[in-house]
Amino acid sequence: MAIPLWSDTLARKPDVLVILVDQWSPRYLSWENPQVRTPHLDRIAAEGMVFDRCYTTSPICMPARVSLLTGLYPHNSGHGIWGNALNYHAPPAEATMFQDIKAAGYTTAQIGKTHWTSGPSLRQAFPKVEDYHHALGLDYVFDVSGPPDSPTDRSPYGAYLRRLGLLDQVAEDMHERYVKWEFQPEASLVPPEHYHDVFVSREAADFVGKQSADQPLCVVMSLHSPHPPLDAPGEYATMYEAGKLTLPPNVPETFRREMRTIGHPEAREILANYLGKISLADDCIGRVVEAFQKRGTWDRTLVCFTADHGEMMGAQGQLTKGRFYEESVRVPLVVRWPGQVKTGHAKTPVQMFDVYPTIVEAIGGTLSPRRQAVSLLPVATGKATSVRKTAISEIGSQAPLNMMATDGRWKWWVDDKGEFLFDLDTDPFEMTNLATDPEHLKTLNEMRESMLLRLRSSQTNLSEGYKSKVKRLREAEEKQGAPKGKKSPAEKLP
Repeated sequence: MAIPLWSDTLARKPDVLVILVDQWSPRYLSWENPQVRTPHLDRIAAEGMVFDRCYTTSPICMPARVSLLTGLYPHNSGHGIWGNALNYHAPPAEATMFQDIKAAGYTTAQIGKTHWTSGPSLRQAFPKVEDYHHALGLDYVFDVSGPPDSPTDRSPYGAYLRRLGLLDQVAEDMHERYVKWEFQPEASLVPPEHYHDVFVSREAADFVGKQSADQPLCVVMSLHSPHPPLDAPGEYATMYEAGKLTLPPNVPETFRREMRTIGHPEAREILANYLGKISLADDCIGRVVEAFQKRGTWDRTLVCFTADHGEMMGAQGQLTKGRFYEESVRVPLVVRWPGQVKTGHAKTPVQMFDVYPTIVEAIGGTLSPRRQAVSLLPVATGKATSVRKTAISEIGSQAPLNMMATDGRWKWWVDDKGEFLFDLDTDPFEMTNLATDPEHLKTLNEMRESMLLRLRSSQTNLSEGYKSKVKRLREAEEKQGAPKGKKSPAEKLP
């Protein structure tokens, strides 16, 4: 029998596990690409709803992660980050996801990469970083941004490598990769058991194992993989045979990136290491799933698997992220909740930050006002076919800013390269730009208007709910009630 969507009894509320990965292109999900080997993720997907048309609010790390934390678009007041920032911290007054979850009676934790802050602004506002985390509603934070590139690294992982006597050489290797080329596929200097994502997943599993079964738990495990550098460790570096990999049709025979000419053989080598990191992330997922199984709550744990953004991986002759092509702006999203969420695939357009209100509704919490993200439970439970008409994405470090809109079939965007329109049903690899085709002018204008409508309807509105003084006075009089036979002052008003 299915449990209620929520319960006032804390012990009956579902545990929540959010698996957040970095730079994972949906082209490399096993259900879209049989070359990919991810057995742990496959089992989660088979037990849940796969959203095939999920888009990030911004195809780059920091704004996407701040969107998840706030439930806001980059263009909203309270967010305002359109790209990675040099001096910023997500304001607790707007970064309400963990606050809403904690208010519903949960222990909250983020373990792994956070990337909500940069530069000195955080220290200026909060002398202790723990004070900031508590203001965000977090009981526990274990921040590991990825591999260190400096021997002065003070992260928990840096300290771990220092104890192993590996920090100096790992930091030097990472620094060299970043300076020369982060897409050079070479195995990590550390074996898999000491790799940063394995380190993070062990910490996540240990944390879950130490928590009381009487207190519901929300854990965000945030892995750095498969984000470059391409340093899959040990057997993961050789797990995929490059020569046997098939590239998507939108990867050119040759293309130039950072003064290098890359042909298909080199592109396959890059992909092989990238897939190795994906399989490593999958094993990390398996480790934390096992911890919830040992805890005894896995059969009623709500799981959300997603990424901040994708990776071009040679498509359109591009590497890295920051583009509105499907490889970069579309992201994986799986919602699994046994007995509540239906299994299968949904094609309706949704957004990565919708994970936040989905969790809050599932646990019987109250969503902070003025959030632009919406719960996906109506679709995931089969009560609705869609929750939004248009998904949008935004990026830019200077005006004019770049914007994209899609209704699930048609995708339109404008950026520094021009204007684009694609029919994703007939052209999923975005090979033919229809923006200049007279036959598609009507669709072009409709998509332009859909973006304008989305912007008009998703602004932060601090005047929402305002009532005029006259209306407030009248309501107050009506509530109090006038003496019998006499007109109230409100009734005498014109």
